[in-house]
Order: sequence, then structure tokens, then C-alpha cells
Amino acid sequence: MRRLYAILLTLIITGCQGSDISIVDRKETRVVIDSFIQAEPIEEIDVLISLDTSGSMHDNFADVASGMELLRLDIEGLTIDYQFGYITMDPTNLSYVGPYDSSSSTIDMLMAPNLLSSTGLEEGFAATYSFVMSEDGEDFVRPEADFLLFLVSDEEEQSNITAEIFQQWLQEEFADVRHDIVVVTQLEDSVCGAMYNVGYKYKELATLYSKNAIDICEEDWSVWLSESSYLTEVRDYIYLSESQPILESIIVYVDNEATYDWQYSEELNSVQLSFIPDYGSLVEVGYKVYI
Repeated sequence: MRRLYAILLTLIITGCQGSDISIVDRKETRVVIDSFIQAEPIEEIDVLISLDTSGSMHDNFADVASGMELLRLDIEGLTIDYQFGYITMDPTNLSYVGPYDSSSSTIDMLMAPNLLSSTGLEEGFAATYSFVMSEDGEDFVRPEADFLLFLVSDEEEQSNITAEIFQQWLQEEFADVRHDIVVVTQLEDSVCGAMYNVGYKYKELATLYSKNAIDICEEDWSVWLSESSYLTEVRDYIYLSESQPILESIIVYVDNEATYDWQYSEELNSVQLSFIPDYGSLVEVGYKVYI
């Protein structure tokens, strides 16, 4: 809180400084402060992919496989103690392949989705619950490892479990470790345009985790998977929450220390640091916008 007050004070003082002769801008402004905390280092992580293997999804298997291989390369920059597992979304015909770890080849990772059985049901929440509570799940989910769940489907989640109940269960089941979810599904404004297949429950789950779902209909969404979780993403940038900041008002702090090693990108509306903050660092960007 003291740092926020300091940012506000700096912005106010900066706004008052100037030459003796100046043109007075009478537009009103307000102060905005955006921030993020750099991910903590990972010691162990389990990555579970709950994948819709119905007929309409087979064209997406290559994206899933390549996305997970990219994610694995990112994770290996953080830890080598990781494992990936794949399950189907049919709790009545639950298929599992894995685990894939640092000893697995790229070919192993790229083949994994194709080794799952084809299923008819599309119940991602129920299937994930059934797997975690099964013998295979008990072997895969390590009690001290962080847990990252991917839910990938081009259909609505069709079990009787609501997004809120599923989130509550995840929070209880992984209360002793960090966990996160990533949703890849069809959205209302998806480029494929089939409104009746929108994954509303998956979208709701993503919202409960303060994030957006990834559009499965985008041409190449696999590259986004490595940046989709706070557990695995190491950031050197921050997107500003307000557009058209007053450029001369932008100030940046890292762990309560002002830094000038940054650039503003108008195209992305972001502040790009010229260095990667340490694990656990607090990055704050203060700026003014016109009201």
C-alpha cells in the first residue's frame, strides 16, 4: 500500500513540474496502477490434459501435441521434475496415456493425443474428477507437485457438474499446492462461427480463475499455451488495463525500486522491460489517463 501511495505522489508531482511558461491543459486525468507478481520457481509440476476425443476433434490433435511440446520446453527452463498425462473426456470410458517426462522424446509427446481412444461423451469436468480419484490418477498426481489442468474441447461441457462446483473441488483437492487451469474451447465470436457449440461452462471456469478461454477456432492457438498459466510463464512485460496512457506520466517500479529500463509499445499497449524480473518480484506500472 505504501508503494501505491508513492506512485500516486510521484505522478502528482510530475504533473506539477514544468517550465515557467506553459500551456495549461485543463483536461481532467486519473491515475491507473497495473501490476503483476513474477511466477515463483517450480520444483515439481504435473500437467494433465483432459482432451475431447470425439470425431470432430481429431483435426485439433496436432495443435494440442505441438502446444504441449512448446510448453514442455518452457517448463524445462524452470524445472526438469515434470510430467504430462492425457485423458479422454468420457468418464464411462476413461482412457489415459502417460506419464511423459524429461526422458520422453519429442515423438512421444507428438504421438500422445492419438493414443487415446475415441469417445462419445464430452464431460471434461466429470472425466477429470473420475481420473484424479482413480488408481491411475493417484499414481499420476504427486502430493507435493504443482498442478496444471488443460481442458480442450470444441463442444460445451456436458456433465451435471457446474463450473463453480468444479472449481471448489479443484481448490480443495489441490489446497496444499499451487494449481491453475487453461481452457481451450469454442467462443461466441469464434472464427468457425457455430454458435450452438460454444463452451459456456468452460468459459465460466476460466472466468472464475480470472482469465479468458483460448479460442479453439483460431488458426494457431498452440503457441499460446506456453503463456497461459502463471505457473509456467516468466514475464518481462505488462499489458496496460487502460488504453491511451499519457506517455510522459508512465513510471515503473520493480520491488519498490524505480526503473527506467523499459519501453512502451503503442501497438500492444504494453510496457516491455529490458530485463526479466526475479522470481516473486512485484512489478508496478503507474500512469495517468484523461477522463
